[in-house]
Amino acid sequence: MKGELTPAIDADTRITPESAPLRSRKSKGRSSSGPGSGTGARFFLSKSESNGIPALDREFNNDPEAIVESLKTGWSYFVISEWKGMADVSKKVPLIRKEAIKKNTGSM
Repeated sequence: MKGELTPAIDADTRITPESAPLRSRKSKGRSSSGPGSGTGARFFLSKSESNGIPALDREFNNDPEAIVESLKTGWSYFVISEWKGMADVSKKVPLIRKEAIKKNTGSM
């Protein structure tokens, strides 16, 4: 349309397949370990008599198991992850980051 602003395209700045950044391929299938595994996430069903205070009942291996049990019982479930603060002081400016604590298999 007349009077409409259009961006100027320079032929030298066009992105071609050769100059485009490479994209990594992700598999369409889910990993066999399931969500939350390896990140330290743990899944617990809530106790029925929690009265607004988080009270943990039974632990589940993964999120889908906790969801199904939540549907069966009508109770909510909790996803708990454990983190630790880490500081990298090897440079002039300290870098503070968080690190996930791996799940212990023999707990509770």
